[in-house]
Amino acid sequence: MTSRFDSTNACVLERAGWLPGGKDVEVRLRATAVAADHPFADSLWTVSGEHNTVAGLFPGAFDTHGTGWVSLPASCAMVGEGAAKGDRTVLRVGVERGDVDPAKLSRTAERVARAIATSHQCLPATSQAGSTASGTGGFRYFPASRVSKSDPAKVCGLAGFSFAATAPAGTSVQQQTSGSFDGAWFCDLSLERPATGLPRDDEHGPFARLAVIRNPELFSGAEKRGFERAVCGGKETYFAMDNLFLEENTKGPVDKAAMDFFRNSSVLERFPKAARTALGCG
Repeated sequence: MTSRFDSTNACVLERAGWLPGGKDVEVRLRATAVAADHPFADSLWTVSGEHNTVAGLFPGAFDTHGTGWVSLPASCAMVGEGAAKGDRTVLRVGVERGDVDPAKLSRTAERVARAIATSHQCLPATSQAGSTASGTGGFRYFPASRVSKSDPAKVCGLAGFSFAATAPAGTSVQQQTSGSFDGAWFCDLSLERPATGLPRDDEHGPFARLAVIRNPELFSGAEKRGFERAVCGGKETYFAMDNLFLEENTKGPVDKAAMDFFRNSSVLERFPKAARTALGCG
């Protein structure tokens, strides 16, 4: 693997596929500024149950191809290109050519982000001592689960979480999760259309994204969005919920079946209540 900087100042990692049947690989990494609500921008989350997620001081999310991001510590706010007051810095990772193992690439991205933080002298002192407090310790990788049918009495695998309505006729509620309650946990909910033959209808996608955020490096986005906050087991915790059917954000055709189910199921009320109970919140 070789590295170089291109004309846009992005770091380019390249590997030649010189073995029989091998393919060339090209990956670009760039530190850029993002708004304070990252990664929970309204209806535009860049991390959810469908992503392979990274926990620790440099949390992040990657798709099945390896494209994604890792966040630099809050103390590195002005490192990213185009940064303005109130922004955060993320290291964006793009797979331009070839096949890359998302787990290995996420580890590489975390190391690069750590090197950037070190060079800009914004790496928190606690991380240098290997602190694991508050879910910001060493690197941990969580692959996204398979899409599966939800248990009506234990939605997203969360005890006590149920819906106030049943799924529309001819459909079933599906879920996909990633992460852990130690730092950040995510669950996507969608309606399966058996007639499509797909486990999740990619045309319609999730009707809601839910998360439990306990990693301080993700707090700024949760705070900016005004998500419900609690102290659970002595740890500050946010219950993040993404309503994908807010009328002011809806563009193009609306999935009426999913919208109606979302409204009737009381997800936004029932999820935080069940999560509070499960985590022993005060």
